[in-house]
Formats: sequence, C-alpha cells, structure tokens
Amino acid sequence: MVVGRHRGVRADHLMDHLWSEPLVRGTGFVRVFLSGRRSLGRKTGADVAESQETVSFEDSSGDGRGSDSSVYGAPIEPSWTIRRPDLVADLDAGHAVTIVRGGSGFGKTMLVAQWAARAGSTGVWIDVDGDAADRVSFWARLFAMVEDAGDAPLAGRWIPTPEQLTTRGDLRRLLVRFASHLEGPFAIVVDNAHDLGDTAVEDDFRAMLRVTDRLRVVIVTRGTSSFERREQGGELDIAEIEPRRLLFTARECALVIVRSVLTVDAQLAQEVHAIAGGMPLATRLVAELLDGTNRLSTSRETDLVISRVAEALVTSAGVPGSPDEADFWSFLQRASLLDGVTTVEAARLGGVAPEAARDWLDRARSLGFGFWESDGAEPRFHFVPITARVLERSAIPSGRARTANAEAAAAEVLWSRGDARAAWARAIRTEQLPLAERILRESFSVVADDMPAAFEPLLAVATSKLRRFPFLTTLLGIAHARVGNGRAVGSAYLSSAEQFARSRMTEVSGDERLAMLAVRLIALRYDGRWAPALSVATDVSAAAERVDVDRRSHTPDVLASTLLQAALTFLDAGQHGSALRTADRALAVPGIRPESVSAIHGVLAATHAAAGALPLAEGHLEARRRTGVVTRSSWAELAGVVILLESPDLEATVRAADALVASSGPEMRLHSIPLRALVDAAMGRSLTSIATVADTILDRDRIAVPPAVRSSLNRSIVVLYLAVGALAHAKSAIRSFEKSDPASAIARSQIALIEDKALEAVAAASDALSSPSLRPRDRAELLLARAAASLRLGGERAAIHDLSEALRILDGNRLRTPWLFLVAPDRTALSVLAADAELAPRVLLEELDAVPALFTRLESIVELTAREREVLTLLVSGLSVSAIARQLVVSPNTVKKQRASIYRKLGATTREEAAIAAIARGLLDR
Repeated sequence: MVVGRHRGVRADHLMDHLWSEPLVRGTGFVRVFLSGRRSLGRKTGADVAESQETVSFEDSSGDGRGSDSSVYGAPIEPSWTIRRPDLVADLDAGHAVTIVRGGSGFGKTMLVAQWAARAGSTGVWIDVDGDAADRVSFWARLFAMVEDAGDAPLAGRWIPTPEQLTTRGDLRRLLVRFASHLEGPFAIVVDNAHDLGDTAVEDDFRAMLRVTDRLRVVIVTRGTSSFERREQGGELDIAEIEPRRLLFTARECALVIVRSVLTVDAQLAQEVHAIAGGMPLATRLVAELLDGTNRLSTSRETDLVISRVAEALVTSAGVPGSPDEADFWSFLQRASLLDGVTTVEAARLGGVAPEAARDWLDRARSLGFGFWESDGAEPRFHFVPITARVLERSAIPSGRARTANAEAAAAEVLWSRGDARAAWARAIRTEQLPLAERILRESFSVVADDMPAAFEPLLAVATSKLRRFPFLTTLLGIAHARVGNGRAVGSAYLSSAEQFARSRMTEVSGDERLAMLAVRLIALRYDGRWAPALSVATDVSAAAERVDVDRRSHTPDVLASTLLQAALTFLDAGQHGSALRTADRALAVPGIRPESVSAIHGVLAATHAAAGALPLAEGHLEARRRTGVVTRSSWAELAGVVILLESPDLEATVRAADALVASSGPEMRLHSIPLRALVDAAMGRSLTSIATVADTILDRDRIAVPPAVRSSLNRSIVVLYLAVGALAHAKSAIRSFEKSDPASAIARSQIALIEDKALEAVAAASDALSSPSLRPRDRAELLLARAAASLRLGGERAAIHDLSEALRILDGNRLRTPWLFLVAPDRTALSVLAADAELAPRVLLEELDAVPALFTRLESIVELTAREREVLTLLVSGLSVSAIARQLVVSPNTVKKQRASIYRKLGATTREEAAIAAIARGLLDR
C-alpha cells in the first residue's frame, strides 16, 4: 500500500497505519493503560486527570481500543493515545458548535475520537471525502449513518428518506424538521470539513441549530470554517480549539514516550519536545526511534524522523500539483526563516506578492506546516519547528536553497519588528555587513546592551571585510578585549575605528557625521580614554542645544543613538546631571523606534536609581514596559536591583543581583559588584565580600573601569572595611578617591564619627554639601553624618535642620540605605530626635529602625591580647591545638579557651574566617 496517493488518506489516520506496520510495532510491545476501567459513560475532566496520575503496564498486541464509541462511525483511538483532559473538557462543554482546527498531523481526529469514545450523548461521525463533498451526497450519507446507528433520540423515528433528499425541493426544510424531532442530545462530528465543496452545508447546520438546543456540531478542519465569521459570533454558541492548543506539552511528550520505552526523564522529554515542537505525529515518530538508553543517539534517528514526517505531511495531504509547485516549496523555505510572520513579512521573505504569500501560507497550514494565530493585531503564521526542518531536508528541490536576499530580508523583517539584536546577529552570520552597520548606527545601545557574547560572531569575519565599517571595527575591538586576543589587540582596533571616524567627520555631514561622533564616543569609552570621550560628549550635547543639529534633517534614530552614547559617557564619568539632560534630549527626539525609546528609558532608570531618585527610576521602568518592547536591558535590570536594595527583602536583592551578573557582560558586572557588596554588608557577610571587591573581577585587565564605577568600588571597599572594624585599611582606601569625589567626603565623615572626631566629620560633610550637583543619595548621607556630629557637639538646632532635610530626601525618594552608614549610638539618638521633633512620619522612622547597623564606634573595635595574637598566628598557620600547646608550653585546654576568645572577638567560627577577619582588621599580615 502506498500511503497518501489520494486526498482521502489523512495524516491522523496515517498515524494508525504507521502504528500497524511491523517496523513500528515490533514484537511484544508493551502498552500503557490508564489505571481504572474505561467506561462507556461520560468522564469528567477531574476523573480523567486523576486516572492519568497512575499508570500500569501490560503486554498486549490488541487494537488499543478500550470501549465502543457512543458516536456511531467514530474511528478507534490509537493504542498510544494519551488523555488530554483540558481539551476533552472543552468538547464536553456543550457548545452548539465546536471547531477543532489544525494542520495535518496535529492530532485533530485523535482528540475528537477520544472525546467521542466517552461522549455522554449519541451521535454520528461523518468523514468527508470525494463521495460526500457536495451538499446532497453529504446529507444522504449522514442520514444513512443515522439510520444504521439506530439510537438517535427522535420523536416518531422520523428520518428523511434518500428519495426526499435527492428530489428537487426544499432540502433545508427537511433538515429543520429532523432537528425539531430531536428529543435528546445528539452530536454530529464532521471530519475533514475542509474538503466540503459546498458552503451551504454549514448554513444548513446553522438553520438546524436555530430550532433546537439538543443538537451539537463538531467541525474538524484544516481550514477556516464559515462558523468563524464575526457576524455570526452573537448568533450561535461557538467555541474553537486552536491549533496551538493541539500541540503536546513537554509532559504530554513524556507520556507518549512512556508508551514506547516504558521509562522517561525530564531531559528526554524536553529533547523530544524540542525536536517535534509538540506536533503529535512527529512526537510519536520520534518516540518510536528511541533506543534502550532512552536517547536519540545519533543524527540518523532525527533524519529518519524528518523523512517520515515529510511523508506524512506532504504525501498524505496531497502535494500542490500546479505548475508553480517548485515556487511554492521555495517560498515556504524562505518564509520559514522566521516564525510568526505576517502576510507582508512572508511576501518580503519569499519575494512574492502579498496575495500569493497569503494563499501559499494557507496551503502550508493545510499541509500541517503551521497555523495562523492572531493576538488582536494582524494574524501571524507560526511554523511548527520540525516542519521547518522537513522543508530543509525533504520537501525542497535541491536547487532551491536559501538565498542571501532572503537572509537579508529576514534581518530587515526582524529589525522592523523591533528586534535589533536578532536582526544584527543574522546580518553578521550571513555577512550582510552594510545592513549590520546600518543597524548599529540606529540601534547601537540596543545591540550592545552588555550581552555577554554579543560580538563574538565578528571574530569569525575576515578583518579585511570590516575596514570600511567603523561601527563593526569598534565592536571587533570590544570582542577582542573581552574574549579574543586581549585588550592590547582590542585597543588597536578601537583606536583605528576612532581615527577613521575622526578623519571622516571633516568630509561628511548630516547622519554620517552624527554616526562618526557615535563611533568616536564608543571607541574612546571602551578604550578607557575618558578625557577625549568627555570632550566629544560635550560637543554632542552642546550641538543638540544649538541649531547645529536640525532634527528635521537627521534620521531620528541616528540622532537619538548618538545622544544616548553621549549620555552613557557622562554617566560613566560620574557626571549624572549631564547624563540625565542628554538622555532626556534623546528621548525627546520625535519619530524614534519603540526599541530605541525602550533603551533610553532603561538608561534613564539606571541613572536615576544610581542617584537615589527611585520614583523617577520606577517611572522610566513603567514607561519602558508601556512601549511593549520585550528586548532585555541590563540597564533596566540594574535599576531594578538598586530599587530592590532599598527594600527590606535582601534575599530578593541577592537573587536579582546574581541574575544580572549571570546574564551580563563584564562592564555591567562591574556596576553590580558595589551593589552586591552592600547587600553582603547588610547581611553580615562583609568578610567574604572584601576580596571580591578588592580584586574587582578576575579579567579586569580586559576592562577599562569607568571613573564612576571605580568610585563605587572604592566606596564599597571602605564600607566593608569599616563594617569589620578594619579602620586602618579603610583610611588607606580613601587615598584612591579623586579629591572632588563626593564619596571621599562621605567616607571621611563616617570614619571621623567612628573615631569620635565630630568636628572633623562636620568639616568633611560641610565641604561636600556646598556642591550644587550632589545626587539625592549622596546629599542624604552627608546630611545624616553632619546631623549626627552636630548632635554629639550639642548643636541640637543644627542637627534638627540637617536631619529634617535628610529625612525629607529619604522619604521623597524612598531611600533607606543611607541609614545603614550611621554608627549605632547615632542611629538611636537621631531616631529619638526625629520622633520628639516630629520630623518624619512614624512609618518612615519604623522602617529606618529596621535597617541593619554596619558601623560601631572606636571603643567597640576588636583588640587582641599579645598571647591571643600569638595563638592566632599559629592557628592560621595550620597547627593543631596539641601542637600549639606544646610550642607555647601550655595545656591544650588553655589553647582551646584562647581560640574561643579569638573567634568570639572576630565573629568567626573557623580558622579560615578568623584569618580573613584578622587580616581585614590589620591584626595579621596577608
């Protein structure tokens, strides 16, 4: 038997045919039956779900059928059928019309047969073929089946005779009369409804349904039914089981596999699900090929599955036989380059007119290659994963390979969708370098948003091909610095790109000049040349304020991208005010892509969060969400971590920070280290965090650390040293700050408070507070330090003034971490002062009291006796208690007591922790 020579052989029945072959079944095949008896009666979804939890095994070579269907003419269920209670429940819901739609191999017939075998009402199943495609022959066959079934709940057993149906007259009157005679529930299942040659049949059903609520119609089709027309939506109770719901989940794939090899694990189920895409037919074919190790051991098995799926999808459904058949397959191959294509996108990919693209995609749906789905906008065609591989391996003539034009069109389509990263990656992979360069001009921040391996594909492109493209040359330099031949090689490429852009700026204008400015900013920033980078950023910012940049004469995204590069340069240099102003100008450029808007909001959110303006940061995050762009932004994620840091949920902050580190490149990891260090300090883990911050990152020789990040790292080191009482090390770390850095003044004032030098604290804080460009976070910390020092000196009025302003900043910006850095006695004194003077709401003061304390005054700092220092030195050298006792000529119990005292003072429980704590406090040399 040659399967699929005519359209009457369906893929759903083909699965039964494949099952019946000796190659598929084998000898002694072990079937799986759901525990519990299969009843002829109706099962609820809960009953089916419960029975699915327990399986038992029995050897059988039977037909796989557990009961006779109450719907006459329904096909038997294949032996490997799995229960699908959610979908069966939809069929059981009692809708007047239920449409089950999907391509060949989607398991439509299998699902409805599963429901029919347990349906609570009688009915008939009519399979449309060439002999029943017209209206009269369809109804003649259906009523003949009703007569044969003999169990229709009809008053007087009235059924139209063949003579009444075939004689000329009012056929619809007879159908309405039949429906009116129904005394009980009755179901009609129309399988292969897409082969009906007369749409009047569905109008007949509609007329019958108007006169009775006892009739149910189930339409099984590959195409679109007239019942789906919107103008009929309010007239009939219509439900649809969409194609996507017919696809198996990973769990359902596992149940199918169990029927083949008895055992299954989650990894295997995921592998099969990835190959088959959940397509029932393909899932079954893959399961048949599993060997005793429960693995697809070689690619040969996958190739065999693909060839068999091709036979089922193409041969059984009928290949389009028109002269344009080769063009049809070539179009499908090109259209399948992307999933979820609209008609216009498919036409662009396939190089055909939109009308032809729509027609061919409808054909592809009928063949089972995918399905249409609408999310409220324009419908999109989704390809089932394995069918795309069928197109590659089996269905496409050898001379119809994917062309460079189709690949370029795919990149253009991705870009038009707002997915610049995917578009750029595809353009690079297919060496569409002019397109890749153009994408970078308008979307550099989106493409280069600190993805770990974003630029590695450039390492595989010949350098000679990149020389004419300064953006690509810049990215090549970054790729070498990160993962390639090192920072020296990367710096050479960055310098080359910057020099090319600088010389070209004198020859061009408009968009080209803006693009060259952006290249210079990127190259200088990643190369760590901050002075010239700031100079270029200042020029860009100034030009944006003057008429030098006429927005009407520039491509909006090129202008916005260049402004955003200037904003990032200011941000890395610690000039937050300039960064915010420039990013706001970029956001104000009219006509920019939603993806660019999303990227700018992400940068603005991170900038405001770093400054301590959390409401503004949250506003930009919300505005970013409203753009509808799903592309991740590490800047937005960084803002989210900062916002979480101000909440009491430190564990959630740790998880968010770790997730950011895991998914980002080295530059963003540098930004996240100070945040994680502060969380560690708040959770009492300062000792373990000191080494991480001090060393920054392992590959720091590949990273140009921005000045703002360097300041944050130095600040973190000071905080961690002070938290463990290592005052000397903290003082030494202050020397790393720039003189004008507010973080230096904050650290000096906090150290002065720890040393009980209130006057020095007031002086250090006052000098920094005179700056008009302080961020809210820095201003709050300085005001709190000066308020604490003033209160110690007896200046209660001055303390109230500073404390009032500090609390206003904390409350207005929802900041809590500045309270961390107060010495414990000062926290208590300021809380009492604020409560007595009613400087802040009680809720705020209670939240501040819950913030952990990091610092203690000098008298609380650990001191060890001479003998304890001696014992500590011997402990960390690795000697046992007995060996130390012999060396010091004391008893082991004495050594144990001294060890316990050392551990208690250092807050340690092991020798390793004691060593770290002692080194941090300057009690031991490294």
